[in-house]
Amino acid sequence: MKWLCWSYFLIASLNLLEAQTPTIATNLTYLVNVPKQKTAKPPVVIVLHGYGANEKDLFDITKSFDDRFLSFSLRAPYSKDGACWWYAIEWKNDSIKTHNYTELKESEKQIFSFISQACKAYNADSNRVYIMGFSQGAIIAYDMLLRKPNKIKGILALSGKLLPQSKAIQTSLKPNENMCFIAHGRSDNVIKPIESEIASAYFKSLKAQVSFNSYEMPHSISGDELNDIKQFLKKQLDPPKSK
Repeated sequence: MKWLCWSYFLIASLNLLEAQTPTIATNLTYLVNVPKQKTAKPPVVIVLHGYGANEKDLFDITKSFDDRFLSFSLRAPYSKDGACWWYAIEWKNDSIKTHNYTELKESEKQIFSFISQACKAYNADSNRVYIMGFSQGAIIAYDMLLRKPNKIKGILALSGKLLPQSKAIQTSLKPNENMCFIAHGRSDNVIKPIESEIASAYFKSLKAQVSFNSYEMPHSISGDELNDIKQFLKKQLDPPKSK
Protein backbone atom coordinates (compact mmCIF):
# COMPACT_ATOMS: atom_id res chain seq x y z
CA MET A 1 0.00 0.00 0.00
CA LYS A 2 2.81 2.43 0.87
CA TRP A 3 4.48 1.65 -2.48
CA LEU A 4 1.23 2.37 -4.35
CA CYS A 5 0.76 5.67 -2.52
CA TRP A 6 4.32 6.71 -3.32
CA SER A 7 3.84 5.74 -6.98
CA TYR A 8 0.67 7.81 -7.26
CA PHE A 9 2.41 10.76 -5.59
CA LEU A 10 5.37 10.50 -7.97
CA ILE A 11 3.15 10.29 -11.07
CA ALA A 12 1.05 13.24 -9.88
CA SER A 13 4.20 15.31 -9.24
CA LEU A 14 5.59 14.54 -12.70
CA ASN A 15 2.26 15.39 -14.33
CA LEU A 16 2.14 18.67 -12.43
CA LEU A 17 5.72 19.53 -13.46
CA GLU A 18 4.92 18.74 -17.09
CA ALA A 19 1.79 20.89 -16.92
CA GLN A 20 3.85 23.81 -15.63
CA THR A 21 6.42 23.55 -18.44
CA PRO A 22 5.02 25.07 -21.64
CA THR A 23 5.58 23.20 -24.88
CA ILE A 24 6.78 25.22 -27.89
CA ALA A 25 5.85 23.99 -31.35
CA THR A 26 9.28 24.08 -33.01
CA ASN A 27 11.91 21.92 -34.63
CA LEU A 28 14.68 23.97 -33.02
CA THR A 29 16.50 22.73 -29.93
CA TYR A 30 16.61 25.36 -27.19
CA LEU A 31 17.34 26.16 -23.56
CA VAL A 32 15.09 28.47 -21.56
CA ASN A 33 15.75 30.72 -18.59
CA VAL A 34 12.42 31.74 -17.04
CA PRO A 35 12.01 35.09 -15.25
CA LYS A 36 12.75 35.11 -11.55
CA GLN A 37 10.50 38.14 -11.18
CA LYS A 38 7.04 37.34 -12.49
CA THR A 39 5.21 39.84 -14.67
CA ALA A 40 1.97 39.59 -16.64
CA LYS A 41 3.73 39.41 -20.04
CA PRO A 42 7.51 39.06 -19.75
CA PRO A 43 9.88 40.62 -22.32
CA VAL A 44 11.93 38.15 -24.36
CA VAL A 45 15.59 37.73 -25.33
CA ILE A 46 16.45 35.27 -28.09
CA VAL A 47 20.12 34.23 -28.10
CA LEU A 48 21.83 33.10 -31.32
CA HIS A 49 25.27 31.49 -31.08
CA GLY A 50 28.13 31.80 -33.54
CA TYR A 51 29.36 29.45 -36.26
CA GLY A 52 30.43 26.05 -34.88
CA ALA A 53 28.92 26.52 -31.41
CA ASN A 54 25.55 25.46 -30.00
CA GLU A 55 22.76 26.58 -27.67
CA LYS A 56 24.91 25.98 -24.55
CA ASP A 57 27.61 28.43 -25.60
CA LEU A 58 25.94 31.67 -24.48
CA PHE A 59 23.17 30.32 -22.28
CA ASP A 60 24.81 31.12 -18.94
CA ILE A 61 24.96 34.78 -19.93
CA THR A 62 21.16 34.95 -19.82
CA LYS A 63 21.20 34.06 -16.12
CA SER A 64 22.73 37.46 -15.39
CA PHE A 65 20.04 39.44 -17.24
CA ASP A 66 17.37 41.44 -15.46
CA ASP A 67 15.10 39.06 -13.54
CA ARG A 68 12.07 40.11 -15.60
CA PHE A 69 13.40 38.70 -18.90
CA LEU A 70 12.36 35.39 -20.41
CA SER A 71 15.39 34.12 -22.35
CA PHE A 72 15.84 31.40 -24.94
CA SER A 73 19.14 30.16 -26.35
CA LEU A 74 18.58 28.41 -29.69
CA ARG A 75 20.60 25.77 -31.53
CA ALA A 76 21.18 26.42 -35.24
CA PRO A 77 19.46 23.89 -37.54
CA TYR A 78 22.56 22.87 -39.52
CA SER A 79 25.16 20.69 -37.81
CA LYS A 80 27.94 18.15 -38.15
CA ASP A 81 30.04 16.39 -35.50
CA GLY A 82 28.60 18.59 -32.74
CA ALA A 83 29.27 21.89 -34.51
CA CYS A 84 26.23 23.94 -35.54
CA TRP A 85 25.66 26.84 -37.91
CA TRP A 86 22.81 29.04 -39.10
CA TYR A 87 24.01 28.92 -42.69
CA ALA A 88 26.96 27.53 -44.59
CA ILE A 89 30.00 29.61 -45.42
CA GLU A 90 32.64 28.89 -48.02
CA TRP A 91 36.25 29.49 -47.07
CA LYS A 92 39.03 30.65 -49.35
CA ASN A 93 42.42 30.48 -47.63
CA ASP A 94 41.70 31.99 -44.19
CA SER A 95 38.93 34.31 -45.35
CA ILE A 96 35.21 33.76 -45.87
CA LYS A 97 34.38 33.68 -49.56
CA THR A 98 30.58 33.39 -49.57
CA HIS A 99 27.65 33.34 -47.15
CA ASN A 100 24.80 30.99 -48.09
CA TYR A 101 22.01 33.55 -47.93
CA THR A 102 19.34 31.02 -48.91
CA GLU A 103 20.11 28.99 -45.78
CA LEU A 104 20.27 32.20 -43.75
CA LYS A 105 16.70 33.08 -44.74
CA GLU A 106 15.53 29.53 -43.98
CA SER A 107 17.03 29.76 -40.49
CA GLU A 108 15.33 33.11 -40.03
CA LYS A 109 11.95 31.61 -40.86
CA GLN A 110 12.45 29.03 -38.16
CA ILE A 111 13.55 31.66 -35.63
CA PHE A 112 10.59 33.92 -36.39
CA SER A 113 8.26 30.94 -36.03
CA PHE A 114 9.94 30.02 -32.73
CA ILE A 115 9.43 33.55 -31.42
CA SER A 116 5.73 33.47 -32.28
CA GLN A 117 5.19 30.04 -30.71
CA ALA A 118 7.29 30.85 -27.63
CA CYS A 119 5.37 34.06 -26.94
CA LYS A 120 2.11 32.11 -27.13
CA ALA A 121 3.32 29.23 -24.97
CA TYR A 122 4.78 31.47 -22.25
CA ASN A 123 2.29 34.34 -22.58
CA ALA A 124 5.24 36.64 -23.29
CA ASP A 125 5.22 40.17 -24.69
CA SER A 126 5.57 39.85 -28.48
CA ASN A 127 6.12 43.62 -28.69
CA ARG A 128 9.29 43.40 -26.58
CA VAL A 129 11.43 40.79 -28.29
CA TYR A 130 15.21 41.29 -28.45
CA ILE A 131 17.70 39.26 -30.47
CA MET A 132 21.21 38.84 -29.08
CA GLY A 133 23.61 37.27 -31.56
CA PHE A 134 27.34 36.64 -31.55
CA SER A 135 29.36 36.54 -34.81
CA GLN A 136 27.18 34.61 -37.29
CA GLY A 137 24.32 35.08 -34.83
CA ALA A 138 24.86 38.85 -35.04
CA ILE A 139 24.72 38.67 -38.85
CA ILE A 140 21.33 36.95 -38.51
CA ALA A 141 20.16 39.56 -35.99
CA TYR A 142 20.93 42.43 -38.36
CA ASP A 143 19.02 40.74 -41.16
CA MET A 144 16.02 39.88 -38.97
CA LEU A 145 15.63 43.45 -37.72
CA LEU A 146 15.72 44.85 -41.24
CA ARG A 147 13.33 42.21 -42.56
CA LYS A 148 10.68 42.42 -39.84
CA PRO A 149 11.26 45.42 -37.56
CA ASN A 150 7.66 45.14 -36.34
CA LYS A 151 8.51 41.73 -34.84
CA ILE A 152 11.87 42.69 -33.27
CA LYS A 153 12.07 45.53 -30.76
CA GLY A 154 15.85 45.53 -30.70
CA ILE A 155 19.07 43.64 -31.32
CA LEU A 156 22.36 43.11 -29.56
CA ALA A 157 24.83 42.42 -32.37
CA LEU A 158 28.15 41.23 -30.98
CA SER A 159 31.23 40.93 -33.20
CA GLY A 160 29.26 40.61 -36.43
CA LYS A 161 28.83 42.26 -39.80
CA LEU A 162 26.08 43.53 -42.08
CA LEU A 163 25.82 41.51 -45.30
CA PRO A 164 25.23 43.26 -48.66
CA GLN A 165 22.04 41.17 -49.04
CA SER A 166 20.78 42.56 -45.74
CA LYS A 167 21.38 46.15 -46.85
CA ALA A 168 19.37 45.40 -49.99
CA ILE A 169 16.23 44.65 -47.92
CA GLN A 170 13.49 47.22 -48.41
CA THR A 171 12.99 47.66 -44.71
CA SER A 172 9.94 49.12 -42.99
CA LEU A 173 12.01 50.15 -39.98
CA LYS A 174 10.54 53.32 -38.47
CA PRO A 175 12.67 56.11 -36.96
CA ASN A 176 13.41 55.81 -33.24
CA GLU A 177 11.31 52.66 -32.71
CA ASN A 178 14.03 49.98 -32.80
CA MET A 179 17.07 49.66 -30.55
CA CYS A 180 20.55 48.47 -31.54
CA PHE A 181 23.39 47.55 -29.20
CA ILE A 182 26.38 46.98 -31.49
CA ALA A 183 29.73 45.85 -30.08
CA HIS A 184 33.08 44.56 -31.29
CA GLY A 185 36.57 43.72 -30.07
CA ARG A 186 39.33 46.01 -31.28
CA SER A 187 41.71 43.05 -31.75
CA ASP A 188 39.21 40.78 -33.51
CA ASN A 189 40.98 38.82 -36.27
CA VAL A 190 37.90 36.81 -37.35
CA ILE A 191 35.52 39.62 -38.29
CA LYS A 192 37.19 43.00 -38.66
CA PRO A 193 36.13 45.67 -36.14
CA ILE A 194 35.33 48.07 -38.97
CA GLU A 195 32.36 45.85 -39.87
CA SER A 196 30.49 46.83 -36.72
CA GLU A 197 31.28 50.49 -37.34
CA ILE A 198 29.80 50.15 -40.83
CA ALA A 199 26.69 48.46 -39.43
CA SER A 200 26.34 51.13 -36.76
CA ALA A 201 26.51 53.91 -39.32
CA TYR A 202 23.94 52.15 -41.51
CA PHE A 203 21.38 51.75 -38.73
CA LYS A 204 21.95 55.32 -37.62
CA SER A 205 21.16 56.41 -41.20
CA LEU A 206 17.83 54.58 -40.80
CA LYS A 207 17.20 56.53 -37.57
CA ALA A 208 17.35 53.48 -35.31
CA GLN A 209 18.55 54.15 -31.77
CA VAL A 210 22.13 52.85 -31.83
CA SER A 211 24.60 52.25 -29.03
CA PHE A 212 28.04 51.40 -30.45
CA ASN A 213 30.72 49.98 -28.14
CA SER A 214 34.25 48.68 -28.71
CA TYR A 215 36.42 46.73 -26.30
CA GLU A 216 40.01 45.61 -25.99
CA MET A 217 39.37 41.95 -26.77
CA PRO A 218 39.60 39.41 -29.64
CA HIS A 219 36.61 37.56 -31.19
CA SER A 220 34.89 36.98 -27.86
CA ILE A 221 32.70 38.53 -25.16
CA SER A 222 34.42 40.39 -22.33
CA GLY A 223 33.29 41.18 -18.81
CA ASP A 224 32.98 44.87 -19.62
CA GLU A 225 30.87 44.07 -22.65
CA LEU A 226 28.60 41.81 -20.60
CA ASN A 227 28.07 44.60 -18.06
CA ASP A 228 27.08 46.96 -20.87
CA ILE A 229 24.72 44.34 -22.33
CA LYS A 230 22.97 43.99 -18.97
CA GLN A 231 22.67 47.75 -18.60
CA PHE A 232 21.31 48.10 -22.13
CA LEU A 233 18.61 45.48 -21.52
CA LYS A 234 17.67 46.95 -18.15
CA LYS A 235 17.20 50.37 -19.76
CA GLN A 236 14.74 48.79 -22.19
CA LEU A 237 12.54 47.96 -19.20
CA ASP A 238 13.34 51.03 -17.10
CA PRO A 239 14.11 53.88 -19.51
CA PRO A 240 15.64 57.01 -17.97
CA LYS A 241 13.02 59.57 -17.00
CA SER A 242 13.06 62.64 -19.22
CA LYS A 243 13.82 65.86 -17.42
